[in-house]
Amino acid sequence: MSTKRFGKSSSSLLNQKKSFFHENDHHVKKQRKIAELYKKQPKRNYCINCNKKLISISDFIKDGIDYVLCDHCYHLNGVYEKTVELCDALYTENSGEEYAENYQSKDVEDYNYRTASIYIPKAEFLYSSLKENNINPHDLDFFDFGAGSGYFISALKKIGIKNVSGTDVSKFQVEFGNMMIGEDVLSIHTIEDTNLILRNISSKVVSMVDVLEHLKSPREIMNELNHNEHVKFLFVSVPTFSLSVYLEMISPEVFHRQLDGDHTHLYTEKSLSYLFKEFGFEILAEWWFGTDIIDLFRHISVKMEKIQCSKKLMDIWRKDFISIMDAMQLEIDKKQLSSQVHMLLKKT
Repeated sequence: MSTKRFGKSSSSLLNQKKSFFHENDHHVKKQRKIAELYKKQPKRNYCINCNKKLISISDFIKDGIDYVLCDHCYHLNGVYEKTVELCDALYTENSGEEYAENYQSKDVEDYNYRTASIYIPKAEFLYSSLKENNINPHDLDFFDFGAGSGYFISALKKIGIKNVSGTDVSKFQVEFGNMMIGEDVLSIHTIEDTNLILRNISSKVVSMVDVLEHLKSPREIMNELNHNEHVKFLFVSVPTFSLSVYLEMISPEVFHRQLDGDHTHLYTEKSLSYLFKEFGFEILAEWWFGTDIIDLFRHISVKMEKIQCSKKLMDIWRKDFISIMDAMQLEIDKKQLSSQVHMLLKKT
């Protein structure tokens, strides 16, 4: 039986994601550009999570894209394949500089704030979960796959983990991350080398923080990790099918943060359990928290601005709603219906 943790303060995310409120139309434009690119890919006939044939034709349509909930493992699939060409266009074009806008910091102080407010809680959850299972984190080596600009590596180092490194496909993010951290802990790999890297990793702990959903073939990745005799633990965080998606269904003019762009499919509690069991991993610890209520707040705020509500009314709305946001989100988290989950897994 895994240990479970629920909830997280929304304050840091509200500070980090201000552009989602103030530059909504800019983000919608980028979202639709990626949607048009995604629709040009071949049709998906088999679930990306369990590889069983998709029976339903469409459960809903968003941005002109059909989505299907797998009848076998309950994974939410976009009906187009995530091809190598799509991944190249999203993550490595122009050295990955455009994609890095989502995670960019303007200077060292900003980088350290993002590390402290968003990534150190993740690192502490991994650390404490290992300790609770009588495993000394200082006896292990850590490898962060899809490390981006190195925020999670930076967080691990700040809580005392010394043997940590990582890799990413974005040249821009790797160079930026190494500069911010002050040492070359990040290296570059190509999308084509993804399986080879995971097949040959010698670290005992592999982390993929908001990565599994971006990969062309998550099943192949899990299979490589399963057969790698060095890997003993896997730490993942993934986005899930939650209230945020229902908000996106009814709000085409508001930026879709959860299911769109490079999020072409989403996990559910059932689809995660299916995937990990199939590839020989046991869940040791879970942390459920989400941004569903932040998204509700953002959707309403954007729509209020579009209908030109007064500044007085907007100020009242923001003040009153922010005060109850965390309590509302916690109830969703406790039902394991939130927009994100972190999990520590042990190879069985």
